[in-house]
Amino acid sequence: MSTINTDSFEDLAQQSVTSNTKHRMLYVFLRVEAVDPAAQPELADDEEATMVQILFDAHQPAAHGMTFQSIRETADAHNADWNMVAVALAQNSDNSMPTDEQAQAHLADMRQKLMVGAIEGFALLDREGNAIEIEAEVIPLESTATN
Repeated sequence: MSTINTDSFEDLAQQSVTSNTKHRMLYVFLRVEAVDPAAQPELADDEEATMVQILFDAHQPAAHGMTFQSIRETADAHNADWNMVAVALAQNSDNSMPTDEQAQAHLADMRQKLMVGAIEGFALLDREGNAIEIEAEVIPLESTATN
C-alpha cells in the first residue's frame, strides 16, 4: 500500500487527482466524545475512555478543486452531529475507478476498524478540517471491470 502524507484535506484530494491514478475518496463521519469518568466506575482513576459513534459514510471520486468546506456542507445536510471524519482513498489495480460496490465494501471495513480503534491508515479531521492525523494509505482494490 502506498501512503499520501499531507497537511490538509485539499492537498490530500489534489495529490490523489494528480497521481495519474483514479481514486475514490471514502468518508466515515463520526461523533467522538470523552466519557465522563464519574459515569464509568469500572475505569481506573488514570484511565480515559472515548465514545465513538459512527453516524454515516459516503464516497466520491477524487476531483480537482475539492474542498473540506464542500464536504462539511454536504455532510451537515445529512447529519450535523458529526465532529470527526475518517478519510481513505481507494484505487483499482488496473487504474479504473473503483465501483460503488467496491466503495461500499471498503466503507464497511473502515467502520469495523474504527469501532475497534484501528485508525492507522486513515486521515482523521475534525469538523473544521483541522488535521488530527492526515496520513492516508491508498487501498488497492482488484478491478471488477470486464474486458
